[in-house]
Amino acid sequence: MKIPAATMMNELSSAWSCTAFRAPGLREYAEPVITEETRRGVALLSFVALLYLGLATTMCAAFKLGSSYTYTYSLLCALALHIGLSSGKVSHLRELYLLAMLLLVACGSSLVLLAQQSGQLHAILLLSVAVLIMLVPVVPWGLREAVLTIGAIYLMFTASTWLSRVRFATLDLWVLQCLMLIAALISLALVARALGVRKHDLALRFRLEQAQRDLTEMLNRDHLTGAWNRRHIERDFERAVARHHAAGVQSYFGLFDIDRFKAINDTFGHSRGDAVLRAVQAAFSHLSGADEYLARLGGDEFALLMCGPEVPARIGAALASVTAKMDSPLPGAAAPTVSLGLIALPVRDCPSFDQAYRLADELLYQAKRAGGDTILCGQPKGESA
Repeated sequence: MKIPAATMMNELSSAWSCTAFRAPGLREYAEPVITEETRRGVALLSFVALLYLGLATTMCAAFKLGSSYTYTYSLLCALALHIGLSSGKVSHLRELYLLAMLLLVACGSSLVLLAQQSGQLHAILLLSVAVLIMLVPVVPWGLREAVLTIGAIYLMFTASTWLSRVRFATLDLWVLQCLMLIAALISLALVARALGVRKHDLALRFRLEQAQRDLTEMLNRDHLTGAWNRRHIERDFERAVARHHAAGVQSYFGLFDIDRFKAINDTFGHSRGDAVLRAVQAAFSHLSGADEYLARLGGDEFALLMCGPEVPARIGAALASVTAKMDSPLPGAAAPTVSLGLIALPVRDCPSFDQAYRLADELLYQAKRAGGDTILCGQPKGESA
């Protein structure tokens, strides 16, 4: 089956950078996850490099390969330890990539200088070069960073050994080339494969969490009006009130229903009654939805959670616009009015949702007994807002 060139280019473009995503919003979701994975990858790279370099130092000392070998590998051990510790203090993805590249390229440069000084490509040097390149996939980066790192190591060794090839055996030079090329191909293949799996996993997680948020939103919304429902305001009440008080503004909880709503349904039909409910929601659509919102509790009963110095006036203005929000307003005498009980919530000993509901409900019934179309304000007895 022939793969279209456009598809191949898209896949290559996706693998080229670990933060390139086509789905909107996925990059913002993925970057913190990738950064944390990269931090762990750099720490693991440093740990594995430290183990290998420590082993190489021991072997150099045990087989008496010379003080230059022992000294070089010891310094590289210190560098690996330092980068491993530094990775825990870095918060930016690019800086983590630079740390990993620094470790690998510094190791490569040191091995080049060691080869030049010793004048031979010792077996431990050849092994170190192969291990160095094979360590590249430990860090979860894109092909771009992997190609740059492997390319720098490859070019350093190729240039330094072939420019002074009279000092090295021809067979050793070709063995080095084969080791580097094979290790590079394996490493790049592993990087591309790991990146593809990681991006697929991130996309699945993003869609799953998005679906979960959508489902939660749907469960917390009233299907008729689109306002929040009782489930949401009960669960969010304490958080929202705490945010109001933390911002230094007065918090209010209100409870209201539509006067003579049953008569509206009986006279004009339930579809017109539903239109009134939707108009109420539209009248309060200016609320942010984060810290201030309207919730439909059931039937024609609504709750309000608002904050600020002019909440009663804002509520009055919103309720006055209900008729204007209807596509087909009711006749003047039947225009919907509202009875509302509003309480100012104290900063100290703030009531729970159930307590606030009972207090506001008492004011609501007082407003209805007074003839309706009234907003009654109050606060818990013995408390100052």
